[in-house]
Amino acid sequence: MIKSKKIERKSIRVFFAIFPNKQVQKQLIYHSEMLESIYGGHKIKMQHLHMTLLFLGNISIHQIQTLQQIAKMISAKKFELKLDIIGYWKHNHIIYIKAKEFPTELFSLTDSLKIALSENGFVFDNRAYKPHITILRKTICHHINMIKPIQWCVNQWFLIQSQPTHYGIEYIPLNHWYLE
Repeated sequence: MIKSKKIERKSIRVFFAIFPNKQVQKQLIYHSEMLESIYGGHKIKMQHLHMTLLFLGNISIHQIQTLQQIAKMISAKKFELKLDIIGYWKHNHIIYIKAKEFPTELFSLTDSLKIALSENGFVFDNRAYKPHITILRKTICHHINMIKPIQWCVNQWFLIQSQPTHYGIEYIPLNHWYLE
């Protein structure tokens, strides 16, 4: 009899993000399908549409509990997003949607998260925060106009594991927290 050897993962890839509700997801998919028919590329799966708050990358599985305890201590307020700009990053061939103006509550949440994680020894890429939702990858486009703004009430945020599978990347929610 051959015994299977259990492979233990020592680290997992994680990030904090906000995910749109079903209504907002449908509007984002509508725009991605319209743009995909014009510019080509690959649209993002509906369940993967999100706005990253902070990308941590690979961390030890033993750090997950600490990470969740830190996040639990963060207090932030609900906010509204008006997604009204479609943009294109030529360097990585991505079409994205963002807001012309972002509420201070979004930056308060990300700043609180960065400060708390830094104080607890977590290392992450500390580039300037550019909030957006990627809707198409591997595309080439020119100037795009947004047709109708998308209103999004944000009331919770998540810790997500990004896990490679045979079918691509899957996002696994590890925890979530409600905004006040």
